[in-house]
Amino acid sequence: MASGRRLADQLDCLKSLASLTGCVHVLIGTYELLPCRNLSAQLSRRSIDLHFQRYQVNNPDDVIAFQRVIFSFQRHLPLPQEPELWRDWEYYYAQSIGCVGILKDWFTRALAEALAQGAPTLTRADLARHAWSLEQCEKMAQDALDGEAVLADQPEAMERLRTLLGLEAAPRVDTGSPPSSPPLRRATPGHERQPQGRRRVGVRRPGRDAIGMHGTD
Repeated sequence: MASGRRLADQLDCLKSLASLTGCVHVLIGTYELLPCRNLSAQLSRRSIDLHFQRYQVNNPDDVIAFQRVIFSFQRHLPLPQEPELWRDWEYYYAQSIGCVGILKDWFTRALAEALAQGAPTLTRADLARHAWSLEQCEKMAQDALDGEAVLADQPEAMERLRTLLGLEAAPRVDTGSPPSSPPLRRATPGHERQPQGRRRVGVRRPGRDAIGMHGTD
């Protein structure tokens, strides 16, 4: 868009369309889509972020999952001899920055060459010829890290929010116990609670009734 205002107008149209139709709208894209969610408070409170993260090397579960992805790829390669690509998982992780989409495109290009040449299998050298340059990988990795940082809640962000709402300047009140509220009176069937000062038609005022027989011998 030529201006941020026009982009905000288009997103407001999506907001109105979602409200009128009751349909959930899904916007899928790269981290460049993130600034759009905060163009207005109305849009922010109606939006939910679903982060499809890349595999993180500092997470043991992610490392195991990434190795399994490579193993699954190598088992489905239509080659006479199955390669053992998962053993060099660190190399493939670095050249794909932990993104399965990048890894798949990389393996597809190398496979196309192997099939064209009639190679029996894929080797690391074959894949190295089709890998992105280190400069390209570094650029992709930096963009991914920047996007992940935007989605991560930073401690200073909470401090800014508290200051904005006046919580830092407000005196701290410690009552020592949770606030109490008056108990609610449960109405019996047919005797729903009425506003104070009004009484249902046909309901007597509370009072004592005389009992026993009077004026008899």
